[in-house]
Amino acid sequence: MRDKSVKPDRVRLFTELSVAKLKHLKGEVGKQIVYYDRRQAGLILRINKTGSKAWRVLYYVDGKTKSEALGYFKPNQPGHVSVKAARDAAGNFRANKSAILADRAKQAAAHSETFGVVAERYLKRFVDGKRRTAPAMRKMIVRLYPKWGTKPFETIRRSDVSDLLDEIEETRGPRAADVTLAILRRMMGKYAVAHDDYSSPIREGMARIENPSERSRDRILSDDEIRTMFAACEGLGVFGNLVKLLLFTAQRRAKVSTMRWDDLDGDVWTIATEDREKGNAARLKLPKPALAVIQAQRDLRTNDYVFPTSFKTSRNDPGKHYGSFSAFGDGKAALDKAMAEINPDIPRWTLHDLRRTARSLMSRAKVRPDIAERVLGHAIPGVQGVYDRHAYDLERAQALSALATLIGRILDAKGVGNVIPLRR
Repeated sequence: MRDKSVKPDRVRLFTELSVAKLKHLKGEVGKQIVYYDRRQAGLILRINKTGSKAWRVLYYVDGKTKSEALGYFKPNQPGHVSVKAARDAAGNFRANKSAILADRAKQAAAHSETFGVVAERYLKRFVDGKRRTAPAMRKMIVRLYPKWGTKPFETIRRSDVSDLLDEIEETRGPRAADVTLAILRRMMGKYAVAHDDYSSPIREGMARIENPSERSRDRILSDDEIRTMFAACEGLGVFGNLVKLLLFTAQRRAKVSTMRWDDLDGDVWTIATEDREKGNAARLKLPKPALAVIQAQRDLRTNDYVFPTSFKTSRNDPGKHYGSFSAFGDGKAALDKAMAEINPDIPRWTLHDLRRTARSLMSRAKVRPDIAERVLGHAIPGVQGVYDRHAYDLERAQALSALATLIGRILDAKGVGNVIPLRR
């Protein structure tokens, strides 16, 4: 069987060629010579124009001749394939050709699936509409598309994951890196279940926060930091008002940022409850300082949300609805910069720390612990949580009023240590 795809300048036969004879076989400048083995069908030795000697095995696919590389004949050099090894390899390939080619096609198909394709399939099947945190999870994955979107999924190695986590840790912190790792772990685990030969590159020890106890934060803002934060918020528009309301209400960022005008009835805010949500404060009577923040937003109303996105309606598309504020990264960066201009020594903090700060301030204001927990929307443990079905609307309203009063006193505090330098 001749290798028609090669079209050599000369074709020769060989039988019991010794290593010595093969060493002395020479090519011809500008020509390619192919030797066919009489002992092993399909085995050829190709001497290329450069003089290198390559073993190949010929086979048919749909009536066409193709060849498979088996290695090089180069004694005393790495990767050398002897005559016997070449004959054994050629025989094995021809005997198992169908299985080898089928497995290769399967691997090629798997490699054709990009990270973006696998990620979207995972999100649609296991995340979208099935998890309360689905929007946040999707956002975390979509942020990886510029880097990994077109990358073949099965080519992602442990080093790729490690490099990605390093980058996220440096730019967004270790917590964001670990959340991304958790999502990738589940995605790759689901993929491994459906694919026999796939092994997830994620291993133990890749988390950026190694000690689980370190995940729980205890950061709260001091009185000076609260004053600095409020001063910095004055020039930040929608985001500045959103941050203020986070502290006045002690609610989660997602709840405050997606507050709708229809959720407000006078001074009462009915908090939307999502599917599979464990619970929230449900209904809160807001104190006057919180209502003042909302009123400031009412004067800027552009859509159904109290805190609309920063995108502006275009002249060509005046009816476009852009949704609620979501640029938290940019907003927090601007707030940190503004606070640093006032006080450059403030340690790093997150928006969620405001919820912990509000809870601590309620204790400082002598609010009963169980009432403060109900303001936060936490489940009450034990028998009381099971049998006490009272709404505690009045008590929670009084708790928020006490919180607002204490914040007001903090902001009005006098003294040298409480002076806030004017921003330049």
